[in-house]
Amino acid sequence: MNVLAIDGGASTAKWCVQNQEGKSLMYQTTGPLSGHIFNSKTREQSETILRNICKAAYKIAPISKVIAGISGLDSKSDQAKWISGVIEKSLNIKDVLISDDLFFVFLGLSSPGKGLLVYAGTGCIAYHLTKDYKVIRANGYGYLVDDCGGGFWIGQQALKQWLRSMETRQPTTSVLDDRLVKKFGSRDWNIIREKVYKGGRETIASITKEVRFAANLGDPNALKIFHEAGVEIGKLANRLFTMTELKKTEMHLIGGVTNCHEFLDTGLRGNLDGNIQYRPIISNNAEIMASIVQKYSFKQLAHLSLLS
Repeated sequence: MNVLAIDGGASTAKWCVQNQEGKSLMYQTTGPLSGHIFNSKTREQSETILRNICKAAYKIAPISKVIAGISGLDSKSDQAKWISGVIEKSLNIKDVLISDDLFFVFLGLSSPGKGLLVYAGTGCIAYHLTKDYKVIRANGYGYLVDDCGGGFWIGQQALKQWLRSMETRQPTTSVLDDRLVKKFGSRDWNIIREKVYKGGRETIASITKEVRFAANLGDPNALKIFHEAGVEIGKLANRLFTMTELKKTEMHLIGGVTNCHEFLDTGLRGNLDGNIQYRPIISNNAEIMASIVQKYSFKQLAHLSLLS
C-alpha cells in the first residue's frame, strides 16, 4: 500500500509518496494549489498541477491511497469533490481523502482535544480539533483581510519599508535593500510595480527569503520584521487558546516560516501565554499527512473528516 500525500499551499504545493512501512520514497515541490478555485483559469491550472503530481507519483510506485490536504478548502465543498474526481481519474483509484490541510497535519502531530497548531506559510492560522472532532480556529482569513505573521505579511512589511525609504532624497542602504534591488532588478517603482502585481501574493511571500538572508547577516530592519511576526504569531496562539477548554497545552508551529523560527522566537515566546509550550516543527506537511495512515485506518480518516 503506497500512499500519495499532497499538501496544497497558496505559494507552493508539496507531495510525497510513502510505502506501507511509512518510509518516504519521494518528496517534491510544485506550483501553487489551494482551495480557492473560483474561476476557470484557476481550475485549469489546478487540474494541470494535480495531473502532473499523480503522473510523477505513479512513476515512483503504484498508488493505492491518496490524502490531499488543501489550504483553504472545505472538505464538503464542490471544489473538494472536483479535486477528488481529478485524482481518482488520474490514478484510477477510489481511496481518495480531501480536506483542509490542517485537519490531517493536526492528527499527525496531536490527538483530538489536545494541542494547538499554528500554520505560518503564505498565510497564518491557528487551529484546534476538539475531542468531538470539531474545528476551532483563529485567523486564516486570507491575505486580503488578516494574515499577520505569515510569509505574505513578512514580505509586505519588507516591501513597504523599502519603498518608503526610497521616497526620501537620501535613502539608506542595507543588506535587505541590496537583496530587494537584486530580486526586482531595479529601484524604479514602475518596474517593481509590474513584477509585484503580475506575481501577486506568491511574489510578495517570496520576499521572506530575502528578509531571512538579511537577518542572518544582522540587518536590523529584517530582524525587526521577524520579531514583529513572532509577536503576531504569539498573540494568535493566545486567541485560540482562550477559545478552547485547554488549561495547559503544546503549540506546534508549522509552515514555511518555521525556516526562520530562530528570528521569530524572542517575539513569539515573549507574547505567548505561560500555559502554552511552544514547539517549532521543522518538517514538511506532506510527510506528516502521509504518516497518519500509521495511526488511523483509511476508513476512520474518511469518517473523521466528515465530522470536522
